[in-house]
Amino acid sequence: MNTIPVAASRPYEVKIGAGLLKQAGQEIARLFPGAVCAVITDTHVAPLYLQPVLTALKTAGLAPVCFVFPAGESAKCGKTYLELLEFLAQSRLTRSDVVVALGGGVTGDLAGFAAATYLRGVGLVQIPTTLLAAVDSSVGGKTAIDLAAGKNLAGAFYQPRLVLCDPDTLNTLPETVFSDGCAEVIKYGMLGSPELLDLLLQTPIRSQLEPVITL
Repeated sequence: MNTIPVAASRPYEVKIGAGLLKQAGQEIARLFPGAVCAVITDTHVAPLYLQPVLTALKTAGLAPVCFVFPAGESAKCGKTYLELLEFLAQSRLTRSDVVVALGGGVTGDLAGFAAATYLRGVGLVQIPTTLLAAVDSSVGGKTAIDLAAGKNLAGAFYQPRLVLCDPDTLNTLPETVFSDGCAEVIKYGMLGSPELLDLLLQTPIRSQLEPVITL
């Protein structure tokens, strides 16, 4: 497993490693012992990875509750956002508890904005399940929802307390979604990482996911 410290306004770690999904409970429990964990995911990711995460959280002594919303950009809207806030309130989350975003960029944006605004801010953990989210949207604190007038017009910069990247989750991605993430990786290499570009020229991205995400 690789660990990358992020020196943001509130420092946190990005952890990258195969099989990390099954260790999510113990990793989160180090920061939020005994907490209620509101796991936010969509209808594409839930059948694949929700149950292993819930099991890991329970095993670590945490109390998970889950909110599953329809997959797709159209769900990243005010209606879903307000439904999520109501869910957090009904689940009686406190400032000692944590929101866990399990999924790609839409999930991270939506769950992150809810975490930033519910009770004026509760803990947030990002567990990206797309390559694009792993290398971009899960890090840096960008959260938002869309308005009728345009994309990402309501949001906040709100840093997570932890990011957990399990490359094994990328094996279930449709090829078009995986390719979106590859384009982002190439962009980062072109913008300022000759080491990453050299790596990409030598070996396909899919066969070296952990070092690519780390760089």
